[in-house]
Amino acid sequence: MTFESFHSSSNKVVIDSIKDDKNKLLWIAGLKGSGKTHILQATINYMDNGINRLLYLPMRESKDFTPDILDNLDQFDLVAIDDIENVIGDFSWEEQLLILYEELIHTKSRILISSSDTPQGLSFKLPDLASRFSLGLVDRLKPMNEEQMIEAISLHAKVRGFNLPQDVAKYLISRVPRDVSVLVDIIKLLDYESLSKQRKLTIPFIKTVLDIK
Repeated sequence: MTFESFHSSSNKVVIDSIKDDKNKLLWIAGLKGSGKTHILQATINYMDNGINRLLYLPMRESKDFTPDILDNLDQFDLVAIDDIENVIGDFSWEEQLLILYEELIHTKSRILISSSDTPQGLSFKLPDLASRFSLGLVDRLKPMNEEQMIEAISLHAKVRGFNLPQDVAKYLISRVPRDVSVLVDIIKLLDYESLSKQRKLTIPFIKTVLDIK
């Protein structure tokens, strides 16, 4: 994932805020499928210069690990916490997040968080944690309209090295969830299938690949 493959015309301020390393704590709120995960992973790639130490934590998978995964992270230049709402409301996780905040905020480390809502919109067990997260820069992703979504998946296809015909892009938008991560996965699949089968990207071919009746 890169910033170049993210259609940011309506969310340029968010990308600019991330690129400004003066922003120590950034909180990105957005609806499911708005591109939050794309942005966090793009940030990891953007900052990966071979020297920076970077960590990405997908909290939608928090059942697979315990809060102590947040221990001793002050050696990282960036800690990116995706879908943090999955652990908000859990005292053990919030307690560890508060410790993490206190450890990192006075170092050179940066914290990038994504969530379905702003800190004020989530139900925290620890008011101190909510207030500290609210001290950071809080941005909300603007949802893309149909035209912007078509431009977004066309851009992603272009970055992968192929052209997505407009009629195909419009068809995809009308038949699959308007979720950036889902659409990106579909673009990857179509790229692979068209190359392996030496087929042009047409609507009939896409119907076959995606098993759309």
